[in-house]
Amino acid sequence: MPQVSSFRPDIEGMRALAVIMVALYHAGTPGFDGGFLGVDVFFLISGYLITGLLIKERQATGRINLRRFYARRIRRLLPASIVVALTTFGLAKFVMSPLGLLDLRPDALATLGYLANYWFALRNTDYLNDHVGASLYQQYWSLAVEEQFYLVWPALLIGGCLVLRRLGVINAARVVIAGVLAASFALSVVLTTSAQPWAFFSLPTRAWELAVGGLLALFLGRVNSWPAPLAQALGWCGLLLIVVAPPLLVGNVTFPGWAAAVPVIGAAMMISAGTRHRGPLQAVLASAPLTFIGRLSYSIYLWHWPLLVLAGGIRGGSLPWPARGAVLGGTVVVAWLTYRLVENPLRHQRWLGARPGWSIAVGAASTAVGAAAAVLIAMPPALHVDRTADPVNGSAIGRDDWTSYVPSNLTPPLQSAGANFPAVFSDGCHADFRDEVVHDCVYGQAGSDVTVVLFGDSHAAQWFPPLRAVADRHGFRFVSLTKSGCPSASIRKTSNYLGRDYRECYEWRSRAMDRIVMEQPELVIIANSTNATHDGIVPKEDWLAGMGKTLDRLSFVPRLTVLADTPYADADVPSCLSAQLSSALSCTLPRATSVNADFSRGEAELVRGKGRQVRDLNEYLCSAQECPPIIGDTLVYIDRHHLSPQITLALGNVIERHVLSNVTTSGQTELD
Repeated sequence: MPQVSSFRPDIEGMRALAVIMVALYHAGTPGFDGGFLGVDVFFLISGYLITGLLIKERQATGRINLRRFYARRIRRLLPASIVVALTTFGLAKFVMSPLGLLDLRPDALATLGYLANYWFALRNTDYLNDHVGASLYQQYWSLAVEEQFYLVWPALLIGGCLVLRRLGVINAARVVIAGVLAASFALSVVLTTSAQPWAFFSLPTRAWELAVGGLLALFLGRVNSWPAPLAQALGWCGLLLIVVAPPLLVGNVTFPGWAAAVPVIGAAMMISAGTRHRGPLQAVLASAPLTFIGRLSYSIYLWHWPLLVLAGGIRGGSLPWPARGAVLGGTVVVAWLTYRLVENPLRHQRWLGARPGWSIAVGAASTAVGAAAAVLIAMPPALHVDRTADPVNGSAIGRDDWTSYVPSNLTPPLQSAGANFPAVFSDGCHADFRDEVVHDCVYGQAGSDVTVVLFGDSHAAQWFPPLRAVADRHGFRFVSLTKSGCPSASIRKTSNYLGRDYRECYEWRSRAMDRIVMEQPELVIIANSTNATHDGIVPKEDWLAGMGKTLDRLSFVPRLTVLADTPYADADVPSCLSAQLSSALSCTLPRATSVNADFSRGEAELVRGKGRQVRDLNEYLCSAQECPPIIGDTLVYIDRHHLSPQITLALGNVIERHVLSNVTTSGQTELD
């Protein structure tokens, strides 16, 4: 019979350890870079407890009562989950912009439908990206994994025991679980390198962690005879794997993959150590403070993330550590209230406990009501006023063209602005953060003798639409070489998105310049995010030295033009506009702070000193003092700092006249 007792205080302490790791990680606490691996400890514990209970029931009664099992899980998980989800949405209504609330609605619906993990995977969410733009519901991904596990695991064990009944219940379960473990781990390792969001969020790639817990429950009898010193050594080694090893792995490996085995094995060792023997480690884990946090761990896990994010939203930026510590302290209080008023009363409600069918029905009804409430709460007003605006004339933009309201014919509309990146982002030609491949993408007239290359990061890619349009119209060959967060300047940088040295950038940039050598283009257009505040700070001196190296490497190119960087806002521009529909100019960007003039001057001097051209198109986007968010009927920015494809297309004639003036319709080039 599996060695799972009804209650082990040391496991309650392990829950406390896991939730403390996760909460301190999300709070940005130094030394807890690997705290997110506390979730893997939760998975191991869940697999251990649930498998043991199911197999014990099968051995004791000859069957597994699925209805009673699902009813218990519903009473245990759904009350707090739904309360936190709806309260989060209600609080967000007072903190977020109307556009932000609209964007949050699908996250809430996926959460209430227990599909948050797949929703975040579908959106290519990077959980480890320093929480940039993270959803208020992002912590629900692991709860969704566990809920899906609870849905399929009993049926899998029942089916396995039937098919392999000649082996007996325990051995049949071992075979089934071992098969799941092997297949899931292999899939996780493969997808971690090829489709990391799916590897991180999906049940098939996380099931092996729960399966390790299941096998542990079925094999623990083998370690009961271990000497106490050996068991204690095992436990302390497991603690080291959980607490010490993860920070050493972060930045050096991609998660989950094989690296997730470190905390999983560590947790298995700790549980094994406490099965029979009670030593100093178990005494610490079973101490009153840790068991208290362990009891509240579920509610703490649900509450800590939205409270941290909402507190930052109220402040209008990231919180200092004392404030984050205060939020975590408040989280414990809110979690205790949730435990006392929501979790425990419904979990132990006798009438529902005696009627499993009612528990399931109430759970389904609560989910439906919660989803309906989320839709109604987020029902947005029209994100514009009932007025239109004239089309923008890109060749002659003046202050009179600035629009002081959000027009009904705004293009792109606010609600779709955030997804309105140029086509090069969706056709597979723009390299993402982890991509090192230079894709073979040619636009315009592929057979032309004249080639123009666009080279840089996403601030180069934002100029792709007008450059492609001119290439199509003039019949020259256009090659786009762009990668997120990877400037063409030959510099080293830390990617905040990846949380480490941006190795992929160096490899991609080297390959991109090799490609330019192979292309022998007539013109190279360089554009970069020189501000770099959103993804790692680069000193001006390092930038200029790196840009000089790139220009020297490309000295063989007949013509090279550098486009000055475009403005940065302090906050998301569409979100600001959604809250200022009748006063759009209140979202105007001050040019002094949104354009790094000193940086731009230094770069321009360097470029011109090497006999190359610089074009500053900000004169069309800004006055001497300000940069408007809307020009005519066109939204200028789709987020904080990327220009909309519509505004760059509106500047197509300017691009053709000032950047591509040497490329003629005959496919030849003219001298300046």
